[in-house]
Amino acid sequence: MSIKNEIDVYNKAEVSTVTGEIEDYDDAVFPNVIRRREIHLIRSELRAARPKMILDYGCGGGWLSLLLYNWGFDVVGIDVAARLLRKAKLACSGADFVVSDAGKLPFRGAVFDYVIGISILHHLNFEHACSEIVRVSSRKAKFLFMEPNVLNPLSAFGRRFFPMDTHTKGERGFTPRSLKAMFKLAGFTVERYLILFFLTFPVARLFKIVRIRPPSSLVKIISLFETVMEQMLGMRHLNSTIVAIGTTK
Repeated sequence: MSIKNEIDVYNKAEVSTVTGEIEDYDDAVFPNVIRRREIHLIRSELRAARPKMILDYGCGGGWLSLLLYNWGFDVVGIDVAARLLRKAKLACSGADFVVSDAGKLPFRGAVFDYVIGISILHHLNFEHACSEIVRVSSRKAKFLFMEPNVLNPLSAFGRRFFPMDTHTKGERGFTPRSLKAMFKLAGFTVERYLILFFLTFPVARLFKIVRIRPPSSLVKIISLFETVMEQMLGMRHLNSTIVAIGTTK
């Protein structure tokens, strides 16, 4: 995977300096289905863990750092794209942001007791990334990662025929089984797995492309459908986002 390609791609991304969001998706389905579910999950986990210092690992435009800061947490966001971090700082002036290769973090050891990464590990050398996370984290630090599931058929179709500008060369998604195996090899303990969102990502992308804002009734139907899919044992392995929650070494 090319660091230069990652920098080139993400430095060109359109970012809201109000929300810190990279604007690849619509402003109705995406925030009200995807982000709402993600935020609820992250906030619930943080309330239980009560971390002192959080690493927003691959923070992008800073949307998560902004939330963490507003919730009262100390947070440092890192990303390889300097332009993204300038936008992140505009969105959240109270958080600290550092331009850094995720595989070579500029921190001393045992700084963080919680690491959150949203769609970052599939851009990296997994082994090197986990090694760096362990180095900068306290012993048995908590983590929460969300990564793309290559088994989702709708996302695979969209990636092939309607690719986003933020797709980079060499990035590779995971299957639920492969991600479990890789965390186990890294010595991480995954305490909880979830697999979310069967159709919402491609639907939110489609509404962005066609520039149509769906009615709130449709957004509610999509949200209800995703709630059902999350509970279906025989189908949820096809959902698009793998969530892994646990502790480092």
